[in-house]
Amino acid sequence: MADVIGQRIAGNLVYLDRGAHGKRVVDAIGPDVFKFQHDFVRGQGLSATALGDEATVTATGTSPAVYTDAAGGVLLLTTGGTENDGLNIQWLGEQFHLGATGISALYFGCRFKISDATQSDFFIGLCDTDTDILGGADDSIGFRKADGSTAVSFVTEKATTETTASAFTADTSWHIVEFYYDAGAGTLEPFVDGVSIGNVATTNLPDEEQRVSVHFLTGEGGAKTMSIDYINVVQIGGRNAA
Repeated sequence: MADVIGQRIAGNLVYLDRGAHGKRVVDAIGPDVFKFQHDFVRGQGLSATALGDEATVTATGTSPAVYTDAAGGVLLLTTGGTENDGLNIQWLGEQFHLGATGISALYFGCRFKISDATQSDFFIGLCDTDTDILGGADDSIGFRKADGSTAVSFVTEKATTETTASAFTADTSWHIVEFYYDAGAGTLEPFVDGVSIGNVATTNLPDEEQRVSVHFLTGEGGAKTMSIDYINVVQIGGRNAA
């Protein structure tokens, strides 16, 4: 059950859902706050190569993205039927920066499910501009699963050098994946379904601007789907002064 409270972080008003855990950011208000919040309830057009006018989509094979009928809104990604068909989606603008001067905190959260826990690949998180994230990104942070495995890892990557931590075992149910970076404390804590997997090292925390990113591929012949309920990213502090 939700239990939303208000708390001040660096003088900004931050709303936390303590019904989940103490670091799930629902929203934030203040001059040092910038955020990306998408519930996929808007009825703008989509195609295989563009998510309205808000994202860069690199599609391999016949791989559409559509808003589907569901309470609360869902973005449905469907791959083509050939192995490695799928979609690389990056919402426009490298807008978040974990290494920015003056950053206080950054929260990322996403609720999603996939149709095949083994024969699929995905990345969900933040990444610098890259049209093939799973093929090898330079700077990224998020949750990643490889084809042929159900093991999902939490990954931080700086200049192609990675730190990984075991996150959870994939299945076809809904999951909420999150991470919270506390710049003052120097801690980075991922969560799966409201449960912390423990602080992870920040050695390879990306130090360049990042885009909200999803990459999803089928791992065999036959179409697979990913359903995304929402993505919520909130950064407090670190706004570009230029």
